[in-house]
Amino acid sequence: MTLTPGLSMLALITDALSGRTRGAPEPWRRLVRSAAEIPDQMVLRSLATPGFSVLPDLVLPGEFTRDLDVPTQVEMLRDLPPDALLEELDTITDGRPPEHWHPALKDPDRWLHGYADLVEAAWAAMRPIWARARPLFEREVERVAVAAARRSLDVVLNDLHANCSFSDDTLSFPDFEPERFSIGSRGLVLMPMLAGPNALIARLDGPDAVWIGYPLPGTEMAEPGGKGRDDRLEILVGDVRSAILTSLERPLTMGALARRVKHAPNVVTYHCNWLEQAGLITRRRDGREIHVFRTPRASVLVDLYAAAG
Repeated sequence: MTLTPGLSMLALITDALSGRTRGAPEPWRRLVRSAAEIPDQMVLRSLATPGFSVLPDLVLPGEFTRDLDVPTQVEMLRDLPPDALLEELDTITDGRPPEHWHPALKDPDRWLHGYADLVEAAWAAMRPIWARARPLFEREVERVAVAAARRSLDVVLNDLHANCSFSDDTLSFPDFEPERFSIGSRGLVLMPMLAGPNALIARLDGPDAVWIGYPLPGTEMAEPGGKGRDDRLEILVGDVRSAILTSLERPLTMGALARRVKHAPNVVTYHCNWLEQAGLITRRRDGREIHVFRTPRASVLVDLYAAAG
């Protein structure tokens, strides 16, 4: 498992600047659009033309089996010879690159530098949010490591993405150009991304390993009732639970918390039961009083969505 923010930047670039919506919070999209200023449309069309999923490996330069920071990857992109893009596109498309890649083939140096500029700009905008989300990434690394140690990775794979399923040793997910691949003796590298819940990026035909980029658990944005989206914490946990979490900057008694969120004590108790089961609060009895504490995980979520707003 690796943490490679460059993959998240790719997902956010295609979400914010092109026609391939991945469900990222609108404030994140605005940050990326603002930072990118006037992006190279030739680069964007090659990355996210609807109906195609061709992406050369060099969109993620370096060894994807280890963590790589964005400045290093940007430098590597700018140092690549133009022929690297031509050769890779020729290989992955069997010499028949789709039409939306033809302009890049005519000017591969422009493409490499234009893409590097986009990744650098997106990272400059999103780096503070990535830093706030770091505890969630660390929690995910631990979750996957525990599952691997217990030989229960099937549970993780079945829950990578809303459109993924793992059954009978087969991982299935939708793709514009569906194919079947056998991992065989190759390794599997999981790469959580700070991206919208619809984001899923994979390389399944690599010679040494398969990698899959999937949304970081805990940052999903729901669409209640299928009626539009809102990018606030309330959409993730509900308005009452959001009010409880944001009120717990310091521990409060149950009575004080009920007064703060302006709901009846029994309503607050009901929602606190849910939040405690989700690992977002803890409760401790002190004599006749019950004190409510926000967990570190919940503090990360509150900070993350405060930054996105």
